[in-house]
Amino acid sequence: MAESRLTRSLFVLLLALLPALCMAQSLNDDYMFPGNEAWEDPVYPIPSSPEYGLEGILGALMVDGVTYNQLRLQPELTLWKLGLGLDLDLLIDGEGKLRQQDWNDWRDILSKVLFLRFADRSDSLYFRIGSIPDYTLGHGLIFDDYSNMLRYPEYKPLGGYLGLNTNSYGFGFEVYTHDISKNEVIAARASLKPLQAIGVPILRNLKLGFNLGADRNPYGKFPDSDRDGYPDVYDKFPNNKETWLDTDDDGVADNIDIDLNGNSILDHPDLNPYVNAVFPNIAQIYPNYQFDTAVYPDSAARYVANKSIWVQSLEYELPLVQGKGLDLSHYAEYAVMENFGSGLIFPGFAARLGPFEAKLELRNFSSQFLPAYFNNIYDEQRCQAVVSSTPDGKRRYYALNTKDELLPKLAPSVGWFGYLRGGIEKLGYLKVAYQDMYGDQLTQGKSLWGKLTLIPDKIPKLKEASLYYAQTDVDSISFKTLRTANARVSGRLVYGYNDNYSLVLRYSEYYSDLNADGLISGKNEVVEAVNVGIEFQF
Repeated sequence: MAESRLTRSLFVLLLALLPALCMAQSLNDDYMFPGNEAWEDPVYPIPSSPEYGLEGILGALMVDGVTYNQLRLQPELTLWKLGLGLDLDLLIDGEGKLRQQDWNDWRDILSKVLFLRFADRSDSLYFRIGSIPDYTLGHGLIFDDYSNMLRYPEYKPLGGYLGLNTNSYGFGFEVYTHDISKNEVIAARASLKPLQAIGVPILRNLKLGFNLGADRNPYGKFPDSDRDGYPDVYDKFPNNKETWLDTDDDGVADNIDIDLNGNSILDHPDLNPYVNAVFPNIAQIYPNYQFDTAVYPDSAARYVANKSIWVQSLEYELPLVQGKGLDLSHYAEYAVMENFGSGLIFPGFAARLGPFEAKLELRNFSSQFLPAYFNNIYDEQRCQAVVSSTPDGKRRYYALNTKDELLPKLAPSVGWFGYLRGGIEKLGYLKVAYQDMYGDQLTQGKSLWGKLTLIPDKIPKLKEASLYYAQTDVDSISFKTLRTANARVSGRLVYGYNDNYSLVLRYSEYYSDLNADGLISGKNEVVEAVNVGIEFQF
């Protein structure tokens, strides 16, 4: 145990010393699709001279329920293996004022770096700094298209990764963090080709890997400005560690309020100790006084210690056929969630034939195991602020629920995961992935991802129309109830004026079950983003 703690401490220290690391957001939202990087990562060409580019958008953007006029410029420079992209956003409200939250401190300035990259993941040394739309470890049992850009552009954490590849038995190493200032969601991988030197066809390409992923503090999703243990999301006085709740919302904290319910009747001192502090022994002095005995103050959970979730896996991959229009490989992965369960992919196969790509794998999970724990919407799922009430509805209770609290409820399961992508040039493409797990008392075994993108060559000016929808880790796939806490939907329309200018409409929404009733209702439980504007590229 001591050795394990030492290993973690050294790993976290290494992350803290790394330069922050990443790549730009995909404009077509491919990063939200599991298995998208089934074969290879992007390889960046090395220009013979510096290359410059400029993209941007002019339009409207909604942030925190407020609509702003937006001018976003994204200049890009490529020099040898080094690439730099900036994200300079100016949001102007209806009164002509600049949104100051985007320019307040050094973190805001660093967030203007959309990406800083050196080389690519096939090079001997590489890194990326900035926003990371997709990060996958192994074959997806730990990280599968995890994104630190879930609320982009409202939040732009500076994350990234750093890695190396060697010629010595194909050894490679990589470390990752979602946010260099916090280092909460972190990962690492190491890989090796142990039979590379024997020269035996097929076997010499066998690749072994070890993967590690963690969230060192899921509570970190919600800031606690005064560090009193009550997160700002329900701390009514986030900058005063002596106070936190205000049941009647009168601006007076509960611990210094003699009328908690706000009904202008003095609370009974047995129910509100502060009354005795102001009027010592008042109940004995005035025994016939009509005190308020219907006092139901709010209560809230306090979090003074961090919790963490650690997952590790072993994997191998064996290319079977490569080239001549066909690629076929076999793989397997075994993952363990510390203090919880384990999961196995075996066998797994990936194939590519012309414009078609496919994956098929048998999955076997023990109890208390959830695949792709760090998925595309993990930054929303990692911790939820919930408000519950007593059965009589008179008392409210505030608390945080973390994703790992679901794990003890998961039963053993076995089933299949499949992925298929196909396209027709100048028309569009369709991608579908599905996980179907079976088991006694199974409650979270079904997942569906689907995306349809049309690029109609015969419709003038229409460059793209796409729709993406997913339900992940649910009891059953429901098309009658599209809005669930584990669902996400997005769409994009691109109308081209010419080669340089396009009108773009983007919409996305995901959901948060704030009252834990299993239903998504009301605007407070729907997190949506609308972006309309003119994109330009030179």
